[in-house]
Amino acid sequence: MRPKSESLLDTVAALATPLGRSAIALVRLSGDRTRAILSAVAPELPDPIEPRRPYLVPLIRADGDVLDRGLVTLFAAPASFTGEDLAEISVHGSPIVVERLLRALVAAGARPARPGEFTERAYRLGKMDLVEAEAIRDLIDSRTEGAARAGAKRLAGALSSRLAAAREDLLAAATALTATIDFAEDVGETVDPSVAVRLRSARDALARLAASYETGRLLSAGCRVVILGPPNAGKSTLFNALVGSARAIVTEVPGTTRDTLEATIDLCGIPVDLVDTAGLRETDDRVERIGVERAREEGERAAAILYVYDASEGWTDGDRAAMTAFDGRPVAVVANKIDRLGAAAPPAESLLPFAALAVCGLAPEAGAALRSLLARTIAAGVTSDAASEVLASVRQRDLVERARADADQALAALDGGVSPEYAATHVDSALAALADLFGETTSEDVLQRIFSTFCIGK
Repeated sequence: MRPKSESLLDTVAALATPLGRSAIALVRLSGDRTRAILSAVAPELPDPIEPRRPYLVPLIRADGDVLDRGLVTLFAAPASFTGEDLAEISVHGSPIVVERLLRALVAAGARPARPGEFTERAYRLGKMDLVEAEAIRDLIDSRTEGAARAGAKRLAGALSSRLAAAREDLLAAATALTATIDFAEDVGETVDPSVAVRLRSARDALARLAASYETGRLLSAGCRVVILGPPNAGKSTLFNALVGSARAIVTEVPGTTRDTLEATIDLCGIPVDLVDTAGLRETDDRVERIGVERAREEGERAAAILYVYDASEGWTDGDRAAMTAFDGRPVAVVANKIDRLGAAAPPAESLLPFAALAVCGLAPEAGAALRSLLARTIAAGVTSDAASEVLASVRQRDLVERARADADQALAALDGGVSPEYAATHVDSALAALADLFGETTSEDVLQRIFSTFCIGK
């Protein structure tokens, strides 16, 4: 059973479209008093109102002042998004009109909705499980096509189906183990071989899902990549090549970049927050020194580093010292300005004790080469299989991993000839983890944290 909430006794209202001026704004209303509140703010609606039929009617306040002429549609319970009576009111997209309408709805008996409360109600009333509810947030928050596709598939139930298949294996194993325990005096404690088969199937499926978390994390949270290197190495040129436009100012004068500059690029579906920085060097220039300090701070925050040096100047002690400060984080090294080496010079990558991408940042192919380098550095484990499913949160990963570990412990108990009661205990624990994952036993505190991360109106 899903947890219930006293808040379901209220009828809630909220703007479902983004704040600001627009052609249309959509306000949602959900709860037992939806029809009565609609009658108060739209008295020209027919009684009874026909569900799923839009009505263009005046919207008024309690004092008779006209708010707007809007389109009102009722979705009757239980055939609505939330499972309750739900109305959608489309009005002209003026923030003032929206604010006045919301005040009128509250005056008629509604309460302003909390973040994610419409989805929370849909979850509590059985319209979706918690994995699918979380997918709505992930889909809304997606910043790349890859992230949007992954969120849409989870919302459609693809991940829930794979988890349900693993749970079915665990339930079958639990049933067989219970039968063995209950009838041990009659038939002995010999466990049906199908139990091990079921447990192995569940364990392996859960292990694959647990391993998918890193992909899901990258797709949703993204990766912060900071470009570092000495002055005049061509960092801003490479930043522009990656972004695909002249975002950063580029000159031949060392120290041109004084502050950080950010842009987001889509790399294999991962939203990569790319940061251009000032050149790393000691300087007496006060403004440049601040820029260098910010560059070092960005380097400490980064999930990965793109380190650029001037191939025509060679690999210096300063470059070597900078590399030691990256604490084992992924680093991609670029030897820039190879066009200045001359035909007789050795290739830039042969001058280093490790691999470096040799490029001319001004060359047309530089952007593609740099993207390929970053993909190998931060996205090597990201699957491109359109049929694959990925876990999207630490909560999902931890519960799947717990279920996997318990299934593994149950298998080990059977293989070791331990009493079937011990194996059954681990199977029950695995099933409890999956019940929590689906939201069937999730605590109110956890639910509150999950839905507080949603936007208002969804």
